[in-house]
Amino acid sequence: MTRRKSNMASAVFKRRTRADGDRKRGGRTDFLRCWAAVVALGAALNVGFSLCEATAQETVDAASESGWKNAENGSNVVVDANVGETATGATFESDGAAESVDFVGPRTTNYSLEFELPKSDGQFWAMYDVAGYSERFPNLASPQNAIVDWIMFDAGDDFWRREPFSAFSASRDRLYVYHNESVQRYVSNVVDRFLDPTRRNVSFSIRVVAVRTPDWRSRISQTLMPLRPTVVGNGADPQGWLVEKADLEKAYAEIKKRSDFVLLNSARGVVPNAETFGVSSVAPKRELVRDVRLDSSAPAGYVSDVAAVDEGFRFEATPLLSANGETVETLARYRATVVEKTATFGMRVPTSTAPRQRLEVERPSIVSCDFRAKLAFPRTKGAILDLGAVPLILPKAAESGGIVESVARFVAPQTAFYNVVVFLEEATD
Repeated sequence: MTRRKSNMASAVFKRRTRADGDRKRGGRTDFLRCWAAVVALGAALNVGFSLCEATAQETVDAASESGWKNAENGSNVVVDANVGETATGATFESDGAAESVDFVGPRTTNYSLEFELPKSDGQFWAMYDVAGYSERFPNLASPQNAIVDWIMFDAGDDFWRREPFSAFSASRDRLYVYHNESVQRYVSNVVDRFLDPTRRNVSFSIRVVAVRTPDWRSRISQTLMPLRPTVVGNGADPQGWLVEKADLEKAYAEIKKRSDFVLLNSARGVVPNAETFGVSSVAPKRELVRDVRLDSSAPAGYVSDVAAVDEGFRFEATPLLSANGETVETLARYRATVVEKTATFGMRVPTSTAPRQRLEVERPSIVSCDFRAKLAFPRTKGAILDLGAVPLILPKAAESGGIVESVARFVAPQTAFYNVVVFLEEATD
């Protein structure tokens, strides 16, 4: 059976080679015909795409001739394999047709350059215009990521990688989605919420603080109503609470009295609806000698292997009104990397000038986390999100009520575990 499969695979490749001229004439014509259908479909959908006015079946029929192609660079796939000193693979012309296929080694992979996109679940292509959102941020490289992150969080990390067949891609001005009607409706709803011009004047207050211990809420627990945030990722245990706006100010005033209080954003952040707020701190790059070895050609008789560790944290939050405007959803993300401690030990590095020489080698204990949490609360109230005990490097300009904290921060960047607490509410004039 194995030999028969191998012979069949060999015959397929030989037949493809012999029929190269026929493929370029016939195959490329079929591909261009499919691609013309895609262009026509795109023009029909364009900016005015309305999912509610067309049935899924009509759109599926319109897309039945679609081919697959990366419109950005004119290529579908680049296969790059290094065998010995020879780089081989499939290269493509500007219209997507393969110029040559020259694989080295056993031909065990079955593939096709001509196939029809699966439609078993009613999938169809749709393009969403997000240029109106990106235009607000001319200095950002990828402002569309705020929309992409929202969709990816709700769908789940593996949603676009499992059956039924789907595709999701984004550029600065467009979202490209291949999925069924229910998913397209969801994406359309999210895009509308981000682009709605009538909500541009709505803003939210975000204050981010840090305290050493989680008992900050012991005196105000009676004013807190638990909310369960949705969490993706690891490294922390976030909690949420719903608070009346008057009680939110009392809670902030109470936590500010603590000696371990640190305000991470120096000013009260006011964030327009659908925009992303961020606060971060980066420590000076720490270089560690992780190994040494003898080298007679080096001036000292040895060379050191020096590595750098990037330490810091970044918190981001994107508040977004619901479709009916009554609920505020906030998607928050926290990422941090810190060196908790460093273990050092001596290594013998004897040289002609120092036969008993011992040099120190350092190995760091690195703590990191990366997670996202979404919290929803009524627009008429406030909310508190406690990210839990997370690794944190205090910024040098952070505000603290304790003299010990201030001295430690002046001497060196301080790394520790802190409870990061976020106060959220709609901003008032």
